[in-house]
Amino acid sequence: MLEELFAKPVGFFLIVMAIILVTPLISERLRLPGIIGIIIGGMLIGPHGFGLLEDNDRIQFLSTIGLVYLMFSAGLEVDINQFMKVRARALVFGVITFIFPQLMGMGLGYILGLDWLGMILLGSAFASHTLIAFPILTKLGVTRNEAVAVTTGATVLTDIGAFIVLAVVLGADKGGLTFGYFAQLFILLALFTAAIIFGLPRFGKLIFQKLTGRAVEFQFVIVALFVAAFVAEVIGVHEVVGAFLAGLAVNSMLPRHSPVAGHVLFIGESFFIPVFLLYSGLITDPLTFLKSPETIVVAIGVTIVAYLSKLIAAWLTARIYKYTKAEFWTVYGLSHAQAAVTIPTLVIGLETGLFDATLFNAAILMILLTSITSPLIVQRFAPDLQTASADDEQTPLFGRVLVPVSEKNSEPLVALASLLSRSSKGKVLAVSVAQDKGPNGNNSLMLHKELLGKVNENLHDPEAAIELIPRLAATHAQGILHTAHEENASLIIMGWRGKRTFRESVLGSVLDEVIWGSDTPVVVGKLSLPLNSMQRVIFIVPAKAVPPIALRRMLEANFAIARALNVPLLVRADKSYVQTLEALFVAIEPEQEWKLEVLNDQLKPEKLEHEAVSDFIVLPGFGSRKRVQDTLGNIPEQVAKYFDGNLAILHFDK
Repeated sequence: MLEELFAKPVGFFLIVMAIILVTPLISERLRLPGIIGIIIGGMLIGPHGFGLLEDNDRIQFLSTIGLVYLMFSAGLEVDINQFMKVRARALVFGVITFIFPQLMGMGLGYILGLDWLGMILLGSAFASHTLIAFPILTKLGVTRNEAVAVTTGATVLTDIGAFIVLAVVLGADKGGLTFGYFAQLFILLALFTAAIIFGLPRFGKLIFQKLTGRAVEFQFVIVALFVAAFVAEVIGVHEVVGAFLAGLAVNSMLPRHSPVAGHVLFIGESFFIPVFLLYSGLITDPLTFLKSPETIVVAIGVTIVAYLSKLIAAWLTARIYKYTKAEFWTVYGLSHAQAAVTIPTLVIGLETGLFDATLFNAAILMILLTSITSPLIVQRFAPDLQTASADDEQTPLFGRVLVPVSEKNSEPLVALASLLSRSSKGKVLAVSVAQDKGPNGNNSLMLHKELLGKVNENLHDPEAAIELIPRLAATHAQGILHTAHEENASLIIMGWRGKRTFRESVLGSVLDEVIWGSDTPVVVGKLSLPLNSMQRVIFIVPAKAVPPIALRRMLEANFAIARALNVPLLVRADKSYVQTLEALFVAIEPEQEWKLEVLNDQLKPEKLEHEAVSDFIVLPGFGSRKRVQDTLGNIPEQVAKYFDGNLAILHFDK
């Protein structure tokens, strides 16, 4: 009776969601990772447990989507700049952690009496690994540790290698293993990788310029993900390869901490990835050890190869690169789990007759064991990792970002404030000032509270740290300045239309009073395009605009802006600054890609119309009103006149 009810859509969805909800809570009570609870829950409700769910097309469909999401989220969490720094090490570890399991797996296949195609396919099943414990690293905030970045980068190499082996074996099994087939596979894979990694981010930036709205952006990312996964299947490799590459591409396409990426990951991590883990448990027969002594022997051999080969690879890599004990065990814990590539490899091996049922069941049990021990090891040692990235150090300038909210297009300013504050693990202080008209006047404070209530709704980012502050003051400028002082704001972001002078009243007297009346740094922004569409930050430093003593702070702030937007930084500076800037680049050692160009002539704003509209231009302002007038003149207004993209003036009072 229950089996029939759970076979229907409502019953099926109910039991799946109940397992996803309850089992992680029980696991965490037992001080085990929630991943283990979901896998064991799948075993209990599956055909080898209480039989509440069958291994049918419905659960296979959802688990496939979960597998795609798992590899996509792994690619999305990779820091591209960090990966480029460790790409050589990722290649070394990828080769080591592929070769040793491949050879040891082939040796086991020889002992078990497999033919040469079966031996090669069995080796490839061990050679790959699944980042099943990666959500633990994300939760701990250590995904940018070098050892983690190396392991994550090696994943795509091992998975691609394993599926190339799978494609070759299937081609040979069908009599199609020819030089032409092999060359075609490599050429298609190389073209596909280049198209995804280099083409998708550029195409996405263009789309985000034309289309606005969180729903459209979210849908574009989802379509891009599954196009990549689908094309990967078309060219003869597994969909997880396309999903991982799509994650890397979207990673470089969107700003860090982008709400769009957060929405995509939320759906995957809250439903589809847990369904894949549940399915891994559902297809496992925990009683297989009792059914056949031969299965026990094979299972022992398979398990030894799985653990030992990955242990050797992790140990060698740790010795080569002098990783700490915590890094070594985290690398091992992360890389010895077998699921994403191993399961389809085993299924295909069974269907083609290269593997028998005994080997299949033994390998499935090995997958269960590694899926349990992987998160246990990672959870034990990952908290001791150190993330030596400047991005994990708080930038004081963006610790507490104050942004005034009004009825006129405040959403871009709040979005920028959110990106900057989240890059420094800070907070946005959204203030809406109602003018105090005395006891007999209409202060409209309630209307301003309602306006603040729409901030989170418009931002569409539930993870953003935003404090909503309604304020009653004699003037708007006083309300902003007093709030900045009382709340210890580190930066104020103001809007600017760019049509009137920067030094004089732009929004009545508000902007003028805030800039020259505040000791807090101020960013004045004319934001006309979505931040997701930005491709560069251009920091322009005209002659005498910034004294050398403040140049480092200005440069660090621009690197932080570029890092938050996840784009390179181009510094165009007067030749008098070049030597100082070159020394600062060496001292700062930025992870973000950068380039320095010399302004040989005086800045000519009319030439900026030739700049790409996707550039984010930043101009510096420093000191008193008179100093800014003497050094910048009317450059901000002229830039705003000739440049249609996003423009900001970063002003330091001292």
